Amino acid sequence: MPAEETLIPYDRMKAQFDRELSSHTMSIPSGEMADVPRVSFEKGSTLISFKIPQLNETTLYGCTVVIKKHIENIRISTYGDGHYAFQALNRNMFKTENMLENIKFEFFSLINSRVEISKKGNLTQEELNTAIEIYKNCYSGHGENPVLKLKKLGASLISPENGPGWDYIAGYEEVKRNIRESIILPLKNPDIYDAIARMTRKTFESNRPRAILFEGPPGVGKTTIARLIAGEVNIPLVYVPIESIMSKWFGQSSQNLAAIFESCEEMGGAILFLDEIDSLAGSRDQNMFEATRRILSVLLRKLDGIDAATNSITIGATNRKNDLDHALISRFDQSIRFPLPNARERSSIFANYASQLSPEETTVLGEAADGMSGRNIKDFCEYAERRWARKVLIKKLEVTAPSLEYYSRAMKVWLEQSAD
Repeated sequence: MPAEETLIPYDRMKAQFDRELSSHTMSIPSGEMADVPRVSFEKGSTLISFKIPQLNETTLYGCTVVIKKHIENIRISTYGDGHYAFQALNRNMFKTENMLENIKFEFFSLINSRVEISKKGNLTQEELNTAIEIYKNCYSGHGENPVLKLKKLGASLISPENGPGWDYIAGYEEVKRNIRESIILPLKNPDIYDAIARMTRKTFESNRPRAILFEGPPGVGKTTIARLIAGEVNIPLVYVPIESIMSKWFGQSSQNLAAIFESCEEMGGAILFLDEIDSLAGSRDQNMFEATRRILSVLLRKLDGIDAATNSITIGATNRKNDLDHALISRFDQSIRFPLPNARERSSIFANYASQLSPEETTVLGEAADGMSGRNIKDFCEYAERRWARKVLIKKLEVTAPSLEYYSRAMKVWLEQSAD
């Protein structure tokens, strides 16, 4: 038998197992101590069992990766309904004799989450290494600061006190009013909303919004409005770009998204902003990759399911609402439309970025900028300022702010370049 397949006597195996785990359990904060595994050898079989804090998708996926790393041939024997089992196959997969005596890994989550690892006879070193890594994986991050976990997952945590004021968004008065009435008032006055729900419902459930969809073209202020809401209600904003979720590894993208939701709940609640949500969960009416289907499944459960996030509010942003799955759209309590700014609103936006101009002059620019979003106007003003700065430097002019005439000429050039 090759060296790596040498069986370890039970006493030596247990001593190594206890030694490897002792340093790991010491790193877990007091009050969140890991469960001491039960290691036994009875009736000719090895059994290792231990409780774990929780069996979520992230934990299960991590354990699956561990098993695949150490065990050459493995099959899923049970998957679902709170019981997940992985059975090692024989080295020759075509021979099934005594296969059920090989090592087996079982995960349970219906009542108390736990892991059971069993095998007829003693373990090999590779099998023991697998059991040790599974235990560590189940407790990795247990007690870890959820803010650090979010950063590891690629999400950005924006403190509410660092956000802009409402006057940063020019115009959009109807959108602002809608947001104040449908989101901010419930978040700032939860007791009143809950009291009314208790008066009207046979079985109490919250009437406060848990998920809002922001729809509209790019550059109309959807992300900025989310920051304004966080600042108004003094709740952290967790910004989740697509690239922080998507992974080339099968199943990892949905695991990342589930872990982000769970970290927000561990923080005690947050505003979770999912940008370009249409790229995460398109319609099932179209050809959908399995990875996208799994992400959609996580979203449906977390927004309104048995393990839904209860302390956080989710804001999804899209400029392609029609591409979203109908079931996902139904999970949002409300959809708020962000249109392109009209001429009056464009004039107000110009007043933010070209404050040296008079109201009459910003009105002229607002009318000339038909079809431009707030971000377009900001980008254009920065472009005009850079061109003006070069002119001042080259011609050694006195440093002044650009005039209306200069903005008008620069806009023609900028629009031509944008059209190319």
